[in-house]
Amino acid sequence: MTVDDPAKKARLTFAAGGWVILLALILVVGITAFAFLGPMRGEKLIGDGRDPTTYGFDLSHLSIPKESLYGSGNPRDFLRSLDAPTVIPGSEIAPRNESERIKYAVSTDRVIGITVNGESRAYPLQMMNVHEIVNDTLGGVSIAVTYSPLCDSAVIFNRQIRGSIIKFGVSGLLVNSNLVMYETPDAPIATAEKNPTANYISSLWSQLAFRAIAGPESAKETSLILMPGTQVCTWAAWFLLHPETTIALPNESDKRRIKGTDYERYWREGKVNFPIVSLEKIDQSDRTIPFVEIAPSVAPLLDAGMGTMTMIIAVQYPNGWKIIPLATLPKFIDTETFMSNSSTLGVRIQWRIVPQRGALVQEVDLMPIMVPCRWFAWEAFHPTRAEMKSLQIETSLD
Repeated sequence: MTVDDPAKKARLTFAAGGWVILLALILVVGITAFAFLGPMRGEKLIGDGRDPTTYGFDLSHLSIPKESLYGSGNPRDFLRSLDAPTVIPGSEIAPRNESERIKYAVSTDRVIGITVNGESRAYPLQMMNVHEIVNDTLGGVSIAVTYSPLCDSAVIFNRQIRGSIIKFGVSGLLVNSNLVMYETPDAPIATAEKNPTANYISSLWSQLAFRAIAGPESAKETSLILMPGTQVCTWAAWFLLHPETTIALPNESDKRRIKGTDYERYWREGKVNFPIVSLEKIDQSDRTIPFVEIAPSVAPLLDAGMGTMTMIIAVQYPNGWKIIPLATLPKFIDTETFMSNSSTLGVRIQWRIVPQRGALVQEVDLMPIMVPCRWFAWEAFHPTRAEMKSLQIETSLD
């Protein structure tokens, strides 16, 4: 073999770039190992991302049209609920951020806030984006803080149902783009040694329908108990009105995932990615009723400034729900105060408007049940039809 022999020239050494191939092999092995890590631990992902029947839930007693139930693209528990989160006083966030490379709950970040029996707590949306459900206890009450990013909807429920405390998990399913939850017992069932919940038949629950939609609890027509006072606003606004508040912290492993998750662009684009299907009882033999992407009753509102992704707060008054669209209140932004006052309803609320970021109750006679969300989502679950066209919102400046 001569010096110019091609076989000799083709010999690969580290100096000649062999380290690149070795590094590539190491990466391939690492990625492969990561992919099999879940199954090796016995963690089986349930659900193919599309077909609801592959998610392992009891779909009997389905109280919604089956066409409205969709796979989100993720399997069950792809986003895991955060249970009994670590909390710190809100006053510790600013000094904590000074020493942290990845900031958490800066002044303009939005949070879900609530006060229960005099105890206030904030749950930053950046944390909720990657969990969607936090099972917590506040003011001695077991609560589930729920957030559906596609709808920008925040609802807090009492976790006591029929005398038992339950935990909610992320099912991986959607109804009208909205979070579908499933429940497990808060305390393990001791009858199954290897799988404590093996004998537990879970029901499915809809965040914005406020009730069970499949399984045993759907057969009983069980509704969820909404906690009054659920609010979405900036951390600065919440801390200003509730300086004694605590704030929930994410797990250390969630920090990078939190940084890379943001739905602002989705809301700005204004397109709903999943079909909207009427949840009313439909005679399936009458195919003249179309299934449409956006509920038809939204159309009359578009001319009135109610776009698909308009931020609203639905407030439950004694005689029904009242819709407050934040985007239609520009004249109140300068004074940062919006009044909703009616002696006939018996409830007086003073709102502090936070431009583009939400609103919170600054003063109230009796804290009502409130649901912050995007307009299309509320309309999908609680259609208002033509009545909304003539809706008059009582306003007055303080």
